[in-house]
Amino acid sequence: MPALSDIPAHVRDAFTPQMRRVVEHQLERAAQRSAPRGAGPAGEATGADAGSRAAEAEGALAAARAEYREERAFWNVGGPKMHDTRDLSIRTSGADVPVRMHRPSSDEMLPAIVYLHGGGFTVGDLDTHDRITRVLAAISGAAVVAVDYTLAPKGAFPVSLHESAGVVAHLAAHGGRYGIDGQRLAVAGDSAGAMLALGATLLLRDEPGRLGEQAEGAEQAFASLRAMLLYYGGYGLADSLSARLYGGFWDGMAAEDLRVIDDVFLTQPEDRTSSYTNLLSADIESTLPPSYVIGADLDPLRDDSIALARRLEAAGHDVQWRVVPGVLHSFLHFGRMLDAANEAIAGGAMFARSRFFS
Repeated sequence: MPALSDIPAHVRDAFTPQMRRVVEHQLERAAQRSAPRGAGPAGEATGADAGSRAAEAEGALAAARAEYREERAFWNVGGPKMHDTRDLSIRTSGADVPVRMHRPSSDEMLPAIVYLHGGGFTVGDLDTHDRITRVLAAISGAAVVAVDYTLAPKGAFPVSLHESAGVVAHLAAHGGRYGIDGQRLAVAGDSAGAMLALGATLLLRDEPGRLGEQAEGAEQAFASLRAMLLYYGGYGLADSLSARLYGGFWDGMAAEDLRVIDDVFLTQPEDRTSSYTNLLSADIESTLPPSYVIGADLDPLRDDSIALARRLEAAGHDVQWRVVPGVLHSFLHFGRMLDAANEAIAGGAMFARSRFFS
């Protein structure tokens, strides 16, 4: 199994002490999970026909999702307790999309942050990011509505984008049903979720009619957005210094990992040039909500966050941004050991709070 010493020195030596402890913990847990359990060799063929290969791929994806849930379960222990938490579904884009609604107080009517989880569009759910969303709710004073959008390959572009935008549109039109002020909304997300959050905002602004039955709510939804909280997303850089320097087995962000994600999520050639996926090609100059943009220093996607933030600044938008030093992609999850994670979530929560209650 890989060890800390196998991580390139320019990455390993840049870790903060807390990030180093997180990585050591992750490597130890990975070694425990990979211990032999009586199974056959990894990757052993189960058949050569197309049906067998499809079944193998489906099984591998199910295993990856289960492993991701198991790994994230440790990091979700603790954190703030909510006044009320409910799992329900919202009908949008032809699907019943599961959501989890955290309410931090007994207030009858609250603003809401719609949270879109990361996981490369292929893994992640309402449980894997639960602590992040509870911290966000507790500090912002807003309800947080986490969205369990359909994962790729079934939820390949634009399915998950439409579901995400559709939930925002539904809350803008019908938030009162849930004790949510539909005129005070925000979107937030990490990694793939940050891409969806920005993409959904642009869709609501530019083409609300694409949401079909939710089009009426979509037209008012964009005006209801008071903030975007965007954590270490990929926004469309084809190449960058950070992509050349960072990413590997230690964070699941090697170039090959990112290529596989792209291939599963972006299944048509035109998907790669869409302004809802290649987000730096979008119209950033026109009206957008205030933005809080966070990059991770040792992340291959770091320069995407920098490029987006600088474009927002150049366009004169209300934006706060920074790159958190010495941390890896996905660092928000590690709040049990990593102060920088709690600080970054709290910063976004206070940014949203200031826009909700000003």
